[in-house]
Amino acid sequence: MDEVVAVVEGSGHERPPGARYTAEELAAEVGISVQLLRSYQSKGLLPPPRHEGRRAWYGDHHRERLLHIRHLKERGFTLRMIAEALDEGAEAPVALVEEREVLRLDEVAERSGVPVEVLRAFEASGLLRPHHTDEGDRYTDADVRVVRNVLVLLGVGLSLDDLMRIARRPLEASEALARDVIDAWSTLVGARLRRGRPAGRDRGGPDEDERAERVAASIRALAGIVGQLVAYRVERAVLDAARAELEREGTEAERAALARAVGPVDDD
Repeated sequence: MDEVVAVVEGSGHERPPGARYTAEELAAEVGISVQLLRSYQSKGLLPPPRHEGRRAWYGDHHRERLLHIRHLKERGFTLRMIAEALDEGAEAPVALVEEREVLRLDEVAERSGVPVEVLRAFEASGLLRPHHTDEGDRYTDADVRVVRNVLVLLGVGLSLDDLMRIARRPLEASEALARDVIDAWSTLVGARLRRGRPAGRDRGGPDEDERAERVAASIRALAGIVGQLVAYRVERAVLDAARAELEREGTEAERAALARAVGPVDDD
């Protein structure tokens, strides 16, 4: 929710709590068109306004809802996924299974500010890994974030070769982990989801299409959750190792700077 707060804080001029808006004022406040506002309302994403005679008034809760919708759209959520997230609340598990916007390499270059030639070098090194489709290689906002993070590391003194030496073992380990995860999924989940599937790999039909969607959704959810879990554990492990290294070799100023960078630590 911090990202949402940032969006709210960065929008327009401030109004006092309890402010009310016409449709035109609210649309301008959050940076969208009146037509889009009414479209969200017609789709049930935005509650109806309060009417006083012939005037329709929107409140702060409408503003916050629109900012949240805009935030989810920027993360690549479809309107269907946004509707589910709004129905289930801001902390709904749907956030773990984002429907990402599909990008081409030139679009990743445009959004990250990194030339296509450099991105191809990142690909060759294994830092970027596109989705291979029948229409060609495709990317998502996750690739854009990775590129931006690589630029941050390069900006603090690491070369690309240095980064690859550091990242090689985790990248290799991720391949083995992926095989183990999918082997376990196939045994524990896939077999159950596929139960009753007609013989023949190319059989179709409505029931089989629905079954296929469940299989794909299960795999996508698993990838997202395992990815977040691994990223979380690796980040914490790296920070713990860094603290230990600074205890041995660092200065008091370095230890204090790291503590400020990661925030207070709960000793419990």
